[in-house]
Formats: sequence, structure tokens, C-alpha cells
Amino acid sequence: MCSVSWLLEENGYQVFFNRDEQKTRALAMPPKQYQVNGVDIIMPLDPAGGGSWISINEFGLSLCLLNNYQGIVPDGPLTSRGILLKNMSSCRNINQLTEAFQRLDLNAFAPFTLLAFAPNLTQHNGVVVAYKWDGLEHNIVETDSPLFSSGIDLARVQAHRQAKYDQLISAGKNQQSLLKFHSHHHSEQPHLGTCMHRTDAHTVSFTHLRNQQGQASMFYASGAPCEPLQPAQINQQRFTFDLAPAINL
Repeated sequence: MCSVSWLLEENGYQVFFNRDEQKTRALAMPPKQYQVNGVDIIMPLDPAGGGSWISINEFGLSLCLLNNYQGIVPDGPLTSRGILLKNMSSCRNINQLTEAFQRLDLNAFAPFTLLAFAPNLTQHNGVVVAYKWDGLEHNIVETDSPLFSSGIDLARVQAHRQAKYDQLISAGKNQQSLLKFHSHHHSEQPHLGTCMHRTDAHTVSFTHLRNQQGQASMFYASGAPCEPLQPAQINQQRFTFDLAPAINL
């Protein structure tokens, strides 16, 4: 249950991500700088599975994970999809990520879509890549903003959120219009809004990734973005790579 959109620019890219979870799930650990396979990563962690759903590394490669609730869950023991993202987050580029994906035993994972944003991705260079596994087949495809996942009423969720997205960017797709999109509510059917509220689940965090001119960083806000976030806020309160010793994972 998540929503992700992105903005490709002259000198890099931005990613906007709402994470939706069951109300009974433990709160995530806020982002820190970790080291995975010798590569510095910024990501939040899920204390339940030990993995993550979003990351950006020192090279500027970003990953986002969407669960595919409509897929077929393989039989047998499963590894957390968040562990998959954490392990893949150390890849330096799309070619390395593709090779790692093709080596996976996908039957060890429930269905998912893994989005990848290349270090050199701009509006004039490269595409956003989706690594898909539905429990039976896998494929690697180019994809467009926005994307959604939901365990309930997926077709209507997608249709409503897409229509709202199209409305908000009609006057221009920019940081401000996408921030408004990620704080959007549906007053009568709150499960349809991008900032989602249900009796059993709700939006639990908003994350913004930015890779511009070789500078990679993350903004993270715990809780539902019920009030529109302001560009000044997300542009100032950021997790950035530093020279302090990273935590090994």
C-alpha cells in the first residue's frame, strides 16, 4: 500500500514516496547512513523485517519497493522483500542492479515491483526501470510516474489517484505540485486518497529523494502528510552523506 511519483530534471531527479502500512505494524527507524557491501546508503529501516522500502546510495542510485498484493505468493518460506531492497541498494548502476536481479531466487519472495533511478538519470538521459515479480513471472520494463499499490480496491485507487495526479500537474509538473499530490485526501472514501486512511491501515511516512549534480540526499517525515509539505521544509531538513563512520549491515 504505497504511492510513488517522480520528477526528472535537467540535472537529476526527485522521488516522492508515501508508505502505507497496517496500524498494528511497528514504527520504522528513521533514516541513517549505513554501509552495505562497502557502499554508503541512506535509508530508513523496518524493525519487523530488518529491511527497507526506499534507499539512495553514495553513487546516486535510488531504489523504491512496492508490494504486489495481486500477485501469487510462492509456497514455502519467504525472505522479507525489504531485505531484498537493502541488499540491492549497494549496486552502483542499472547494469549491476539488473545482473543482481537476474541472479535472485525469486521464489523466496512475495510479489513486488522494485523501482530503480540511475545515478545519471535526468529528463534527457535514461529511464526509470521497474523490476517486476508477480509470483509466476518476472520482467524488467521502463515505467512512468506515478505508481501505486494497494491490497484493497486497487483499480479504483489507481483510477482516482491518477486522475488527481493529472489534475495537479496540468499547470506544471514540479516539486510543489507533487507535494500537494502526496498530501491529497478523499473526504468521503479516505482509502482512495494518496494520503490514505482506513480503519486498519494508513499512510505512515513520506520520503523525498533527490540526486542533483552528484549530490544525493533524503528527506523523511514520519506520520501521514495530511498538511501539504513545503519545499523549504524538505529542502532544508535532509539526510545527506557525510564522512562519519557508517554503520555496517
